[in-house]
Amino acid sequence: MAAFSASWPHAILYVLTSAPDRSRWATEMALAAASVANYCDHVEHNEAAELAWVTDAARTLRKVACEVAAAEVVDLRILYAERLRVIEARNPISSPESLDGGKAVEVATSWRGLQLAQVAHDRIYHSDVQGLAKADQLRHYALHVAKLAGAYAELAIGELGVDDFRARRLPDTLLFGLKLATVTGKRLPETALAGEEPISSLHLQAA
Repeated sequence: MAAFSASWPHAILYVLTSAPDRSRWATEMALAAASVANYCDHVEHNEAAELAWVTDAARTLRKVACEVAAAEVVDLRILYAERLRVIEARNPISSPESLDGGKAVEVATSWRGLQLAQVAHDRIYHSDVQGLAKADQLRHYALHVAKLAGAYAELAIGELGVDDFRARRLPDTLLFGLKLATVTGKRLPETALAGEEPISSLHLQAA
């Protein structure tokens, strides 16, 4: 028994009693991460690669983010806006006059609006990544998506706190679902969001 962590009974109990959706989300995130990594690997070797491997993964991230938010009964837009503000506040170039990415998210009325809000945020607060070649940007994003896949796996077995997941990992899922679309040149549609309602998977049909 010494080979097992002291928390393993709790983890097993969590797996047996938690909603099966968390395992499904973890699986979907793992497959999306693998798909992005597979694209990057094929491009590195000058092998045939389908851009849809990345754009489909991006759509999966957006879908999963919306499904989780609906299941957890949380407002994804509020979480996303707050996440951008936290990221901006810790950046050394941040000032009262700097772009408020959270505000841009709050006033967005479409998926295109969210995409543009993320682009504006990235240009100012992530100029290091934005200055890279598109292939290098995508490789960088692949690392983040892999980290997210790991977080979903930890959530599924009870090794990640729900509060931390909601504050960081859930909004990051939407965030990288937008970034992957942008880096591959996909323009998201002017499909309306949920207005005053929490964004849900119902509103992702055309995105």
